[in-house]
Amino acid sequence: MIGKQTKGRGFRKLLDYLESRENAQLIGGNMSGRNARELAREFRLSRQLNSDADRVVYHVSLSAAKGDLLDDEKWKEIGSRYMKEMGFDANQFVIFRHHNTDDDHIHIAASRIRMDTGRVVHDSWDYVRSEKVLRQIELDYELVQVIGSREKLNRTPSTGQIRRIIREQSEFAEGRRDTPPERTIKEQIQQTIDSASVDNPLMPEFIMRLQVSGISLKTGFTRNGKSKGISYEKDGQAFSGTQLGAAYTFPGLQKHRGVDYQAQRDDGRINEVLLNPVKSLPQYPPQKQIISAQTPTQPQFTPPPEDESLSGALQNYLTMERGLLPELVQLLHRQGLTYVDQKRNIVFIKRGLDGEKLGARVWSIREPDNRTFEYDKNTLTSKGWFHINLGKEPNSKIERVFLCSSPIDALSLAVYTLHAHSGLPPPNKTMYMAVDDPENLPLEFLRNFPKIGVAFNNDEQGNKVARAIQELLPQSKRLAPNNPDWNAELLAYLQHEQLERKQEQRGLSR
Repeated sequence: MIGKQTKGRGFRKLLDYLESRENAQLIGGNMSGRNARELAREFRLSRQLNSDADRVVYHVSLSAAKGDLLDDEKWKEIGSRYMKEMGFDANQFVIFRHHNTDDDHIHIAASRIRMDTGRVVHDSWDYVRSEKVLRQIELDYELVQVIGSREKLNRTPSTGQIRRIIREQSEFAEGRRDTPPERTIKEQIQQTIDSASVDNPLMPEFIMRLQVSGISLKTGFTRNGKSKGISYEKDGQAFSGTQLGAAYTFPGLQKHRGVDYQAQRDDGRINEVLLNPVKSLPQYPPQKQIISAQTPTQPQFTPPPEDESLSGALQNYLTMERGLLPELVQLLHRQGLTYVDQKRNIVFIKRGLDGEKLGARVWSIREPDNRTFEYDKNTLTSKGWFHINLGKEPNSKIERVFLCSSPIDALSLAVYTLHAHSGLPPPNKTMYMAVDDPENLPLEFLRNFPKIGVAFNNDEQGNKVARAIQELLPQSKRLAPNNPDWNAELLAYLQHEQLERKQEQRGLSR
C-alpha cells in the first residue's frame, strides 16, 4: 500500500475534485455532510478554533497493490486507522473511494486542527511515520508488502553477495585468506558517495571527490541546460544513479545526501570538472610492513566537533520523538558517545571491544530512516562498533549479545528490554551492538557466546543479513520486531502502555 500526503489551504477545491471523479464514493469519516458544499461548510468549524493556522488542509491518498482486493468496509477501517495512528484522533476527516485509475485507492481530506484543543497536528517526520503505519497495516490485513522509500534509497546486495562477504571476512580473520574481502564495484561506489557527501558539499566539489577516489561521472542536461541525470563508472563498470538507488540519482543526492546544488551557480563548474577530471590518487596493493623504530605512528581518531548548544535539542528529540529514556541519553552524552555535531547531525561513537574510541557513525536529520554513515575524517580503522551494556556490574562478564541494524535500533531494543523487565536491567549482562556494515563483524568475539540475538530490522535487507549471520554463528537466533524496526516497535509499545494507563484511570474515576 502506497501513501501520498499533501497539505494545503482550501477545503472546497479539494472536496470538489474528490467528489467529481467518475464513480466517486463517500465511504467514511466522522462528518455529517454528504457533498462537497456541506463538507466545506462543516470544515469551517475547525478553522474557527485556530484562525491563525496556515495550511490546515491535509490530503492523503492510499493506493492498494494490484493483488489486494478490498471492499468499502475494509477501506473505511484502513482509512480510519491510518488517521488515528497519524495523530488525527480528534480531527474532522472524510474518506472518498475512487475507481478512476488501475489502482484501487481512497482519498482522505482532513483538517489538521484538533477539535478538542484547537491546536494543529504535529507533522514532524510524517512521511516516515506514514510508511511505518502502512507497513503495519499491510501485515495486519494480510496485504501485499510494498517496499517503502526507505528501503529503495539504496539498492541492496543479494543474499549470495552478503554470504560471500561474511564468509571471506571469517576466512581472513582465521588466517585462511591473505586479503580481506572486497565489496562489489557497485557497493564501493555507494560507500564512496556516502562518505563524499557526509558534510553536504557543493555539487562540483562532490564530483571532484569521487574523481579523486577513482570514480568517473557523466551527467545529462535538458535543452534548457538543467541536469536531468547522473551515472558513475569505476574499473570499467558503469551504473546509473537509478541502478544504485534513489539516493544516488541527481535529485536524490540533494534530497537524501544533502549535496548542495544550484543550477546557476554550479552548472558551469560541473561542465568544467567533467571535461577536465581530477586525476585519481594512485592505488597501491597492500604490502606487509617491516616493523622498525622509524615506523611512523598513525594518527589517533578525532571525532567530529560537538555543537554543545544543541545538547538540549538532542535530549528532547531522542526522548520525546524516539522514546528513549532520559537517563540513558544523558549517560551517553556525558560519556561522549552520542551528541550533535556542528552540521546538526547526530553522532554515535564507535568503540572497540575494550572501549577505545575508533570511529563514528553520523545520522543525518534529513534521512527518512535509521541508517547512519561512516565519518571517515581521521578515522584510524574501519573496526569498531557502537555498543552499550546493560545488567549487573560494569566489570561483570557479558553473557548475551544482540546485533542490531543501527545505533538507534540498538538503543531502542535496550530500552524495550528495560520496559519488559519493569524498568530493571536484564538479569544477565547484555551487550547491544549496532552492526551497520555486515562485513565488520567481531566473529571471534561472538563465537564465545551461546546466546546471540540477531535483531536486525524486519525488512528485506535485515532478513538477508540475519540469514547469512546465522550460517556463520549457528548458536544465534533471529529476533525480528513486529514493526519494521526496533524504534518503531518501542514507540508502538509505549503507545500501547499509555493507552492502557488511560483506560485504568478512567476505570478508577468511575
